[in-house]
Amino acid sequence: MQTTFSLTQLADPQVYSAEKILRACVHCGFCNATCPTYVLLGDELDGPRGRIYLIKDMLEHERPATREVVKHIDRCLSCLSCMTTCPSGVHYMHLVDHAREHIEKTYKRPLFDRAIRALLARVLTDPALFRLAAVAGWIAKPLAPLLRALRFDTRLAGAGAQLFWEAALCLPIRRAGWRLVYDPAIAVEHHVEPRSDGDQLHRGVFASAALADATHNETLVLLENRGRGARAAFLAWALLVGTHHEPGLAQLPRLVLRGDRHAVARWRAALEGRLRGWRRWRTELSRPAAAQLPPPPAR
Repeated sequence: MQTTFSLTQLADPQVYSAEKILRACVHCGFCNATCPTYVLLGDELDGPRGRIYLIKDMLEHERPATREVVKHIDRCLSCLSCMTTCPSGVHYMHLVDHAREHIEKTYKRPLFDRAIRALLARVLTDPALFRLAAVAGWIAKPLAPLLRALRFDTRLAGAGAQLFWEAALCLPIRRAGWRLVYDPAIAVEHHVEPRSDGDQLHRGVFASAALADATHNETLVLLENRGRGARAAFLAWALLVGTHHEPGLAQLPRLVLRGDRHAVARWRAALEGRLRGWRRWRTELSRPAAAQLPPPPAR
């Protein structure tokens, strides 16, 4: 592989070593055949050859690591299967270690990632803490199905807020036979702050993308958690009637007559969201079932 490191860069022993490793690569791609992440994901950047290109570009131009680069480097398992099939003897192990050092120096990870990495580094290197974590995991094992099912639904669309996330959380619980209890004594203080994203539906501003995301979420959640008759009734109501904010066909002339200048755009956005949610639901039907909530204990 041709490189363009400057003499100043090569004065650094680590860069010099990385440059020698990069020059040994001949782009043959044999390494990808034994890389578990490439075999699983099928993305060139998630194989050794793609990562080598990312590392070369980052080191040659002395660029700080980006989120995209960090994602693909972090996915490397360091299993080194690639080195067993490389005909050129590329020392990928040393190259990826150098890239990780560069990432830690130039990239600030999100707070949650930093906390998880610090926790793992602390627990895995302390035998007493490791034993304590193993015991805690054994105690919590019966709760694993519940914890897997009670997750935030990452399929929900939205920039800033994912509307109808409460329905996505509560309806599967009801469907599994659990009883939801709402405590009226709980007070929730809403602090209305300015938003810089596209989610302005509750700020008196019309945004077609945000409305389409909201109707997508509502459609997906209700289709997944209602029976056949209720699904048909919901789709008929949503497409033909709807509401003032998420209008169906019958609401459109009423909004136009009332002088709503966003009436047609509002109807189109709602229709787009309904169709997206319906297509997503149909796609999910052909996939393996996700973790289900366990039924409540018998009394």
